[in-house]
Amino acid sequence: FQEESDALFAAARKMKRGSAVVEELLAKTLEGEEALNDAQMDLQSMESSVLDEGTMILIQERLERTAKKTGWKPPKIEQFEEQSKPRRNATKKSQGNKARKPNPRELTSPSGHKVLVGRNRRDNEAICFALSKPTDIWMHARGCPGAHVLLCSRRGSPKVTDDDLQFAADLAAFYSDARTERRAEITTAEPKHITKPRGAPPGAVTLRQEGKTLLGKPDDVAEELKEARELSGANWSELGYRKGGKRANNKKKTAAVEKETAKKRREEARENNKRRKRKEETDWF
Repeated sequence: FQEESDALFAAARKMKRGSAVVEELLAKTLEGEEALNDAQMDLQSMESSVLDEGTMILIQERLERTAKKTGWKPPKIEQFEEQSKPRRNATKKSQGNKARKPNPRELTSPSGHKVLVGRNRRDNEAICFALSKPTDIWMHARGCPGAHVLLCSRRGSPKVTDDDLQFAADLAAFYSDARTERRAEITTAEPKHITKPRGAPPGAVTLRQEGKTLLGKPDDVAEELKEARELSGANWSELGYRKGGKRANNKKKTAAVEKETAKKRREEARENNKRRKRKEETDWF
């Protein structure tokens, strides 16, 4: 009997140690899941066609800090280079789709200057490095995701006025997440000071030197732009909360449900661990 009881006690102690290990692994897994869900919600909160480099860098840094819990690994530069290479067996049609030309919005300032506004990352990239000239003025909403805006000032064109700068600044604020604000700070720069970090995704840039900071007023843009924006699904409620049509609303609702479900699972896991501990203490002490 003594040998059997010793064996049972040994097995119980082993199970107790195993339950502690499982409990620790479960806690780490839940923490990692929460970190990934938060990063996913941050990405979904941005416009699907515009990714802000500042927000992307913050998300990446947070994922790097929690990499041990989530198992996340940053993509290698070689992967971007490999994806950018055309396949040998690709058809001319597919190559033509990949080589689509940028198509930014084109508007006209009060003095007749062309103003380009990026619709997506490809447009933003082209505005910075392909369509800009040294005399142009680049703009972007400070501290939030938004479109890249280029106020074109070419040789032979009229002098850029304060009204032209305000017109472009209003557009930069309107086509950004600062659209619900009365005023938004707009960063300006000369195209020669715009650089692209190595391995950064399209549209992600850094500035060697900033120009004058302007104040954009998103509500001062033309009414037809507001109507077009609302028809596209990117409108806001009276309380200032953004809503993006049925698809965006469904995504937001799904993300909220997933977060709530994960929270409930964590609470249930904690309760189960507490009950398990109480049961072990009752059984062995």
